[in-house]
Amino acid sequence: MTQIHISIRKPKTGGLDPVTGTLRFRPVRRHFDAAKNLIIAASFDANLSESGELTVDLLPTTSAFVWQVVELADTPQAYTRYVEVPDSKTKVEYADLVEVDAGTFVPKDMQGSQLLKVRHASTQSEAETLSAQYPDELVFFDETATTIKAAMAMSTLESITAEAQTNAALARSAMLSAQSSADSATATQSDLNILASNANTLAASVANDSQTVADTANAVAAKGESAIATIDSTVQAVKDKAEAATTVLPSTGTTEGTTDTGTTEETTEEPGKDSTPAKAKKATVKGA
Repeated sequence: MTQIHISIRKPKTGGLDPVTGTLRFRPVRRHFDAAKNLIIAASFDANLSESGELTVDLLPTTSAFVWQVVELADTPQAYTRYVEVPDSKTKVEYADLVEVDAGTFVPKDMQGSQLLKVRHASTQSEAETLSAQYPDELVFFDETATTIKAAMAMSTLESITAEAQTNAALARSAMLSAQSSADSATATQSDLNILASNANTLAASVANDSQTVADTANAVAAKGESAIATIDSTVQAVKDKAEAATTVLPSTGTTEGTTDTGTTEETTEEPGKDSTPAKAKKATVKGA
């Protein structure tokens, strides 16, 4: 139920006075409510208070009926309104109710505009046919068929979602694998760079050591050649002195043409005594 607050006044000099009287409420057209009760188009009356106010509980209207309100308030002429009553938990003012046409239930402020036409179908196939035949009309069809189709569509969407999630997982795994391979390649390249650097350093060291050995060998060879030259020079000097010695006799100054008789030196050795050479005897051969 929805509470409707009604306040009616009449003008007077300097202001407004409350109106007393009766209001009559009647549902237009018989209909069934949500509890499957048949509601007939019977009316009931409600009186305004001395302050000209009234709060009444009314059933919310549906597409099957609206409320007829007949105002019988201190006037010789009654006034009738047809209104929609919203399903509200809070109190609604009578002045805020939407007034509709009694025959079509279309709000009066929509009169003259194009009405929405609705058709009913028993199956989805029939609804599709009617929709194609009447494109400007709204077609309703069996709820069960709609539910089944919606369930099928939802199942398809879930399948697509699951497949998309699987593909996303595979793509992520492939990406991680590629990243791991890239990291491994980077690490391998780094190791190769280190090995290459070490090899270059070792090659430079070997080349330096080889140059040092070559320089040392050259120095040794040069010193050897110098030593050989020195030895050769010394040997030659000795030879020269030896040859000079053979041409010049000892202190007697014998010249060429003198014949040595072969005098020999005799030595006498006795135990415990130094050996003293005996005086050599010289024979001189005079030339003729």
